[in-house]
Amino acid sequence: MMKNKWLVIMLILVVAIVPGVFTWMVNTDVTAKAASTSMATQSWQASFSVALKKNKITEDYVFITTAKGQKVPATIELLEDQKTIVVKKLAPGNYQLHVKKEAFAQGGLNVSSQTISFTIIETLTAVKSEKELQQYFKKLLTTQRVGWGEEEKAESAASEDKATANNESTTNNQVDGVEEGDIVVVKDGFIYSVKDQSITVVNAKDPKHLKLATSIKLKESQYISKLALYDNLLIAIGDEYIEKAGTAMVTASFYDISNPGNPKHVRHVGQEGFLQDIRITKDTLYIIGNMYPNYWMLQEDKKAELKPKTFDSVAGSAYTSLPLEKISILPNTMDGTYSLITAVDLKNGAKTTANTKGYLGGSSGLYMSENALYLTTPIYENNQAAPSNKRVMDMIWLPRSADTQIFKWNVDGTTLNFAGSTEVKGTVLNQYSMDEYKGNFRIFTTEGNTWDEKSTSYNHLFILDEHLKPLGSVKDMAPGEKIYSARFMGEKAYVVTFKQVDPLFVIDVANPKKPAVLGELKIPGFSNYLHPIDETHLMGIGYDTEQRYDAYTKRNFTVTTNMKMSLFDVSDFSNPKEQSTVKIGGKGSYSDVQYNPKALFRNKEFNYFGFPVVLYDAGKGDEIVYQGHGAQIYEITADKGIVLKGNIINRNTNEPYENWEQVVQRVVYIDDALYTIARNEVKSYQLNDFKPLDTLTIK
Repeated sequence: MMKNKWLVIMLILVVAIVPGVFTWMVNTDVTAKAASTSMATQSWQASFSVALKKNKITEDYVFITTAKGQKVPATIELLEDQKTIVVKKLAPGNYQLHVKKEAFAQGGLNVSSQTISFTIIETLTAVKSEKELQQYFKKLLTTQRVGWGEEEKAESAASEDKATANNESTTNNQVDGVEEGDIVVVKDGFIYSVKDQSITVVNAKDPKHLKLATSIKLKESQYISKLALYDNLLIAIGDEYIEKAGTAMVTASFYDISNPGNPKHVRHVGQEGFLQDIRITKDTLYIIGNMYPNYWMLQEDKKAELKPKTFDSVAGSAYTSLPLEKISILPNTMDGTYSLITAVDLKNGAKTTANTKGYLGGSSGLYMSENALYLTTPIYENNQAAPSNKRVMDMIWLPRSADTQIFKWNVDGTTLNFAGSTEVKGTVLNQYSMDEYKGNFRIFTTEGNTWDEKSTSYNHLFILDEHLKPLGSVKDMAPGEKIYSARFMGEKAYVVTFKQVDPLFVIDVANPKKPAVLGELKIPGFSNYLHPIDETHLMGIGYDTEQRYDAYTKRNFTVTTNMKMSLFDVSDFSNPKEQSTVKIGGKGSYSDVQYNPKALFRNKEFNYFGFPVVLYDAGKGDEIVYQGHGAQIYEITADKGIVLKGNIINRNTNEPYENWEQVVQRVVYIDDALYTIARNEVKSYQLNDFKPLDTLTIK
């Protein structure tokens, strides 16, 4: 009786928390979800809330007509979920998909025939009118009436020469020639670092006498997450709430640092929404963000501003809505989020007007080469009607499986040309799971979820040509595991998967049509980040793990212990080896570099690699005990392996945990000195023996 009572309470809570979650139980019609446009190079698809009969996918029951009602030949397929129809081989034009009611597996529901209009396009075009824009969002609202809710989408030498001409640290960028920015940058003996609503400028030319050159004060509403350098420009990029515009904006503030002690503000650029990331290549800054308009106000017949706002102090002081000719709807998307891209020409002091374009179809992943920008977004499987073999609570609380949609732009300075889009199975981990090589795009994905015992997860590599057409693939690697890190190195690719052990796969991608796994290494633990040392060695930074037994579930489970760094020898591609390994700290120890490669310190002269660390150790039971914080520097070579050279740790066992203000954020070098940068202090050391030189306290 008590059990039934709690079941009723839980169902009431579900209804209260997730409005409309049981609509599928009483709905007497079919709900369809489909994009309004698709590229001629892609398939178009429509998903329904009710399953279809496979034997009814014939021209008598499911067919395509022109907008005027004339039948046209097309390839029509039903996917395995029995709810998604895929249409292929249509020329550009306006069409309608017709699905007769007899094609639906009714299951007791009183369904009706469906007609869906859509357009096949050859090139991406701008939105033509305010009415078209409103119709897009109104259609989006109707497709969201039923269902389980939509997840909101939330990671060259020439460029380095622009940033610095001296012997000093540069940002750990993924692609040569493409600058990514960081919270600390170095130029001409000065260190620029972000602290709250300010940028600290430290004169580090004399490491024995550090001086605070100045502090650039920012607005209280301005949160800076990136600093970047170009010639004598310091660019501060972040998110800011603009009261005058009544919205949050991604902003870029430009400063002339010809005189580092007296920076001059020269320009301010903004686009509505929130920052995804930035890139600088070929003298151009690209700001990529997402913006979510208040389109649900259309339900209440209220006036809603559906166009993103922009600002450019070069053009004037007004916050203006993006004109329609700069707004496009990405193909095969039904997403109320804009992907916004602002391009700024940095030549001659960045004085020309910025070019901002908006694309309806949000993004969460980003990769950029010198000539192309790729954005990715997850596509969640259609769960508009609950399958009978799944529990209601499982459907609500467990994440859905997803595939990945890829969008590509060819870039030439401030000119952005949409090149196409495609879809691949599974989801992408981060930017290091993507790469462009000789015009081809390579991407690693994980399909499924490792915790779902009823459905095995798989890992894939897909290689696409310059038009995003499939060339080759390696599928179904490491069943039951997921990708933890990946790295492409020319004609070889490396990927680490994990669930209980860490397999490192070596993949030959020299022939894009026939990629092949050459070798595999299984070791305990996993690497969060892979970094190339030379052509036949790479470093992995992550965690060690151990197996434990749960007496309640009577199952083994895996827990992380200490940090771990490995040197992998892949000179024999078919037999990769863990040549050298070190354990760092104890249980609970961590470093920013495990999740943000920008925290990696590199010095080629000494073969140094280092990072900030916070050290803990195992205490009683599951307790962890704070040991200290600072930075560690290692010499890493193929001959010597991994050798600890600098153990710059501030040990304070009297404190229960690290002091956030004093934790080292980045490690950099200038000539023969090394510097650790924390929020409230900068420390200098000799680079050859790490002898302390000076400490500058920052208030």
